[in-house]
Amino acid sequence: MELLLNDEQKLLQESAQTFVERNAGPDRVRALRGQTDCFDRVLWSEMAKAGWLGIIAPEEAGGLGLGMTDLCLILEQGGAGLMMEPLGAGAVAARAIGEGEPSETQSALAASVMDGSKVVLPAIFEESYAADPADAETSAAPDGKGFRLSGTKCFIPAAAGADGYLVNAQGPQGSLLCHVAKDAGGVGVEMISSIDAGGTGTLILEDAHVAEGNIIAGANRAVEITARMNDRLLLGVGAELAGLMQKALDITLEYLKVREQFDKPIGSFQALQHRAVDEFINVELVRSFVFQVAGAEDTGRASAALAAAVKSQASGAALSLTKSAIQLHGGIGYTDEHDIGLYFKRAIALAAQYGNQAQQRARYARLAGFSAAG
Repeated sequence: MELLLNDEQKLLQESAQTFVERNAGPDRVRALRGQTDCFDRVLWSEMAKAGWLGIIAPEEAGGLGLGMTDLCLILEQGGAGLMMEPLGAGAVAARAIGEGEPSETQSALAASVMDGSKVVLPAIFEESYAADPADAETSAAPDGKGFRLSGTKCFIPAAAGADGYLVNAQGPQGSLLCHVAKDAGGVGVEMISSIDAGGTGTLILEDAHVAEGNIIAGANRAVEITARMNDRLLLGVGAELAGLMQKALDITLEYLKVREQFDKPIGSFQALQHRAVDEFINVELVRSFVFQVAGAEDTGRASAALAAAVKSQASGAALSLTKSAIQLHGGIGYTDEHDIGLYFKRAIALAAQYGNQAQQRARYARLAGFSAAG
């Protein structure tokens, strides 16, 4: 698909590419191997200065008021460069805060999130990645004008680097969306290493107090804001996977040109040419789908079903392409010394993040009203 960008979007795409080339890449991933906290606050601050954290936040909240298409242009470059920081999650959280109930506390929180001085990440998933946010089992018991939250939130990328989390919970009057500070009483975070050299966290809440000012949205709007946050997270990861796929394909095509067998480049073999063409088509299909749904999101035409479909297709296609790339490289593709192995491992992590292909396909089928088998 030939994505038609305006002049501002072209500049945004080019600046994101330059930024990622300077600050991310395979060598940085190798240096992070074995760590559970790969969060770089200096890099996060630089992204904030570029306006990326507030790019989709409402203008009235201090954001740039741009759309998911613009954020996805940045995240596509991040995927291509193996950028480990959860930029998409941070930007989506900033928008959710900006869309919440207006108050001095929330205005201050939104400003600190967008300038990078505070890192706030969504924590809306529990036992199942693909469960709908409205089904949260985390409880919110009244405590004066605030609440006490109890429950567990899972699958939070780079959770150790956050200062706080956006948590959805069930209160007596319905759903709530709250900001929970990491250093608050009753809050704990457990981290595990992931295959891509990053880390994923579990947030444990045991009667964690949330003051009235930290209630982002009450029962009248919490479900809607949380659901839109979920959809935008899926779109963002889809964009990262699209960029990762393109870069993995570029690396593979270059290898086919220089690797020789029988005194000729293996790229001259027709069977490998056909495989390369198939993967090129997969890249174009995923990228087209991501930006079509991002455009629909920006014009109010998106749906949860479309977001689930994007994540499902991007997850399956990215795993297929990177597996094929490993095979085309041969034995060297399985080593960390070659970049393609790092792209494969990152594809595994992103494909599982927020729900893998099978989970999101089943969710899409449920939302669209037909059988997953169909």
